[in-house]
Amino acid sequence: MQDWNVDPHQVFPGYQMFIDGGFEVRGMLGQWEHNYPDQWSKHNAQDSGYGGEAIHNMTRWDWAQDLFEWFEYYLKGIGEKPDLHAQIQRNDGEWRIESTWPPLDAEPIAQPLADCSQTGQQVAGASVAGGGLASVTFDCPALFDDMDAHLTGLFTLHLDVTAAMDGGQVFAEMQDAETGLRLGHATMDIRYYRGGSDPTTVLPGQSLTMLMEFQAIDALLPAGHGIRLVLTETGEDYLAPACGIACPVTVNGGTLTVHHIVRDGSMMLITPQGEDAANA
Repeated sequence: MQDWNVDPHQVFPGYQMFIDGGFEVRGMLGQWEHNYPDQWSKHNAQDSGYGGEAIHNMTRWDWAQDLFEWFEYYLKGIGEKPDLHAQIQRNDGEWRIESTWPPLDAEPIAQPLADCSQTGQQVAGASVAGGGLASVTFDCPALFDDMDAHLTGLFTLHLDVTAAMDGGQVFAEMQDAETGLRLGHATMDIRYYRGGSDPTTVLPGQSLTMLMEFQAIDALLPAGHGIRLVLTETGEDYLAPACGIACPVTVNGGTLTVHHIVRDGSMMLITPQGEDAANA
């Protein structure tokens, strides 16, 4: 879930698409980076917001056993059929079992950006006046006042913008508005505002809606906390637009849609721990 060499969008929504296509699928979906589930020596240096809060419960010593049982059954016809489910780890480290991921019963919550406080108007490599980086921030109200929000899935940001020319892009980081903890990110070149793989010519002064989608997120947002969106020209290791400061994107509003689930803990997964598990 924090692998930025093989991004989560290369797995989701493909996971459910394989199931829909008649394939038998089992997943172990952790908050690790570009590592194996049992590569304990790598599960100790992830930054906060990038799996750091889950390190204490991250390493899956039973990974090799899962693979062994899978191959025994599917290659040799030996043993019982493995359970076909998704083992998913939340950003705070808790593991649980779902029938698939994202969960099919996740409920959408639409957050109009008009209900959030906005700071800044343009996203660009530098402000039009020649100052520092130009960015836009939205601070949104609490999702729930009386319970934690368990956010899970592929969230969307339909961003209403005005183009300066045929180019420019937006990188959106989602944060806990109270703590600043990173929850996830999305990025889009304005020429792909409709989605898909084919660019569309964008005219200067054209108003349009960028249909952005966040990388996979499974995270806990505490009661009383809202979401903050920080919009910049680029972020992480994504390339900046070729047009640079000549193509600022003016942000006029839009709608953020997240999904949440309610779980009673009955499907929580207690994972093997420590040296005894590693040597079992």
